[in-house]
Amino acid sequence: MQRAKILFTRLASAVYDGLILVALWIFATMLLMPFTHGAIQPPLPWNLPLDLYILFVSFLYLGGLWHKTGQTLGMRAWRWKAVTRDGGRIGYGRALARMLAGLLSWLLLGAGWLWILFDRDSLALHDRLSGTKLIRLPKDA
Repeated sequence: MQRAKILFTRLASAVYDGLILVALWIFATMLLMPFTHGAIQPPLPWNLPLDLYILFVSFLYLGGLWHKTGQTLGMRAWRWKAVTRDGGRIGYGRALARMLAGLLSWLLLGAGWLWILFDRDSLALHDRLSGTKLIRLPKDA
């Protein structure tokens, strides 16, 4: 598969999961409102407890699915599966490393994703940093 196509389909998968994450963040924040009398601040750098809560919710979705099936809903739609470099199932520790490295890829203004275009194995920076890779599943899978 061409590297540009790999990048496009992986980004499409990430956008799909991003929409799901935003919905989960809204729901998770709503769960806190009865305990804060509706005074939830947006996740800003100085609101560390809420930021950590949002990261935890993100990990429940991303890390939980990477560990259980290797696929988030966005990955399933685009037929990608996350595995270890040797093709095994991702553990929770590696899933956390993948999620945090993925955050770094975005914080670098997407440069971690563009890494796919230049990497000999078409891996993103977060794949390299976490010791994981994505494999493309056949259409009938």
